[in-house]
Amino acid sequence: MNKESNWWDYPQKIKYWEPDIDYVMFIDENGNNGKLIDIYRKLTNNVEVDIDEKYFTITGCIFDRSNYSVMRNDIRNLKNKYWNEGFYYDTKHNENRYVCLHSRDIRKHIEPFNDTNINYTNFIIDLSNILKQTNCKIISVSINLEEYIRQGKIENVYEKAFDLLLERYIYATENNKKGIIMLESRGKKEDKGLLKHIYEVIHNKGQKKIKPKELEKKIKGVYFNPKWYSGYVSTFSGLEIVDLFSYPIHQYIKYKKENISFETIKEKIESYPNFKNKGIKIYPKEKDG
Repeated sequence: MNKESNWWDYPQKIKYWEPDIDYVMFIDENGNNGKLIDIYRKLTNNVEVDIDEKYFTITGCIFDRSNYSVMRNDIRNLKNKYWNEGFYYDTKHNENRYVCLHSRDIRKHIEPFNDTNINYTNFIIDLSNILKQTNCKIISVSINLEEYIRQGKIENVYEKAFDLLLERYIYATENNKKGIIMLESRGKKEDKGLLKHIYEVIHNKGQKKIKPKELEKKIKGVYFNPKWYSGYVSTFSGLEIVDLFSYPIHQYIKYKKENISFETIKEKIESYPNFKNKGIKIYPKEKDG
């Protein structure tokens, strides 16, 4: 962490936790929060909104220090098992890169997850076992974009989802313990705008019944990291793992049924098995929610 500036001065990366930090929450997203105009046009023209456009989801994965270290070592060992010291030759960029576990690439068998590079079936079994054994708490918020527009909501979708996730985080963590938040960087303009919003919520506005004082006490920094760091020679395991958790939750929200991937991780969802409107929240609230 850059000790010469405050975390809210500008979007910053972080490489390690300070000794007094108890938790870190990694955040990932699914769905396109930029489709509001398209959805609005469909609604005004009485065109049905496709299910793949309807929801925007952000998911948080909360680790304490010891459990994060275990997960990170498990991920490292998995990569070492299937690739030479965790590296593969990227034919598109003509260089060796450390393997990054990206949900979309794994599902589509894209390098380095192509069947010619690894025993894909065995890899999925091993990866699923790691996800199942990982000790963490999952919280997630989905915005029903169609209902959001119908109700005349005007807030930035990502910011609204983040505020609700922040609320879930406070309820899911112990009092008198400190945490930091790590998001995957999306671009300088987007990160700067979101950071400004987050600062206002934590230090000035609060969130519903949660006062700024409580947020300041429990959240000691918000950072923006890429999945890879130091070039392409290492990765942030927390951003990889939340990517793998977020997609099946997004699918569950869209189709209202559990697939195998969701069943693998569901017990980690806060307040399981009664996670609706707790560990998983849909906004605006749906009739069956």
